[in-house]
Amino acid sequence: MRSRIFSSLLLATVLAPPVWAQNAEDGQQEAETPDETQGSDVVDEPGRAARPGQFTVPPGTKGRESAPGERHTVERGDTLWDLSQRYLGSPWYWPKVWSYNPEIANPHWIYPGNNVRFFPAGEEVPSRVEAGLGPSTSLGGDDVSEPQSSGAAVEVTGNLTYKPKNVQSVTTLAFVTTRELDESGRIEGSPHGAEMLSFPDTAYVRFKRKGDAKVGADYVVFHTAEQIFHPVTRKPVGYLTEFVGKVRVTALGDTYVKAQITETWDPIARGDLVGPHGNDRTGEDVVPRRNEKELKGVVVTSLVPYQTLTAEHYFLVIDKGSADGVQRGNVFTITRRGDPARERVLNLELPSKKKVAPFPAENIALCLVTEVKDRASNCLLTRSLQEVGPGDEAIMRVDPATAQR
Repeated sequence: MRSRIFSSLLLATVLAPPVWAQNAEDGQQEAETPDETQGSDVVDEPGRAARPGQFTVPPGTKGRESAPGERHTVERGDTLWDLSQRYLGSPWYWPKVWSYNPEIANPHWIYPGNNVRFFPAGEEVPSRVEAGLGPSTSLGGDDVSEPQSSGAAVEVTGNLTYKPKNVQSVTTLAFVTTRELDESGRIEGSPHGAEMLSFPDTAYVRFKRKGDAKVGADYVVFHTAEQIFHPVTRKPVGYLTEFVGKVRVTALGDTYVKAQITETWDPIARGDLVGPHGNDRTGEDVVPRRNEKELKGVVVTSLVPYQTLTAEHYFLVIDKGSADGVQRGNVFTITRRGDPARERVLNLELPSKKKVAPFPAENIALCLVTEVKDRASNCLLTRSLQEVGPGDEAIMRVDPATAQR
């Protein structure tokens, strides 16, 4: 028995060293075999650049993610890599810069003259922040005060919106009376072969009265969109028109006036009408003024063709003008009588001889006069509780202070 145990131990002792040697040789071989990334720079395989913020800055790289207020006009040789180093302190922030400029389609291609900003769009405002006291508000008859905070309220001043440069608002819808339409000129032809005219083409204009045209004067080009009838009398009162551009008279002739197209908002065609532009005041601010007389009128139409109901921020036409005492800045109150729940589209019942007393008039909207004609006025709905439509009554009420005088 002892001989068998001794033989087993002897056999294990003889076989063990080769196994240990093999493991040691394997370990030495692994140590001698260099890593595939050892001794060489690892560069990520170029691919599609990721959009906003999907990047990793190498450790130890200093910089900042944005530079509020900083802008740069690209010059020849500029790259987002170099610009990030200059403005943010690290070239590795170039994906951030790209995310701040979504108009750049390819970050590897930027062109001289492009503007590059180094901050999100919301970080450029406000221009100045001051500490102040917050306002207190009250609702109805109960005093409701603002909750007191530990710190002072913040008052923001400066430009809080983005306004594009060299941009001018253009009004392309208008109302023209029948008299104004009769006095308008007409584009009869052009030396150009194109059917649709635009800047800087030349047009031949015929005026009914030669004295209406002056060299160097500007005129607006328009065409009619819809004829308007008075909602009460059913008589024609004018036309809704669409402005398509401007022309400037360059030479006078016996029959035709030569004019150059200076602005084009829509294609100009032969047959379009030409009217005076000297009274155009669309770029001026309208300041409300006191109503000096009591006046009642009727809403004729909306300035938008074929629009039957109108609400806030839309324009209306009222059948009262300068001949009636209306001035620019006057305010009309739109009123309406009746019960909307009892109104029917089709009244199939026989008319009753019994007279029903009319309901009292309710104020439903306020309208600010922006343009005054002889017998009509354009006004802007500044506030509305219900939709306004043709036939609604418009009242210009006298202010109490003016009435006392």
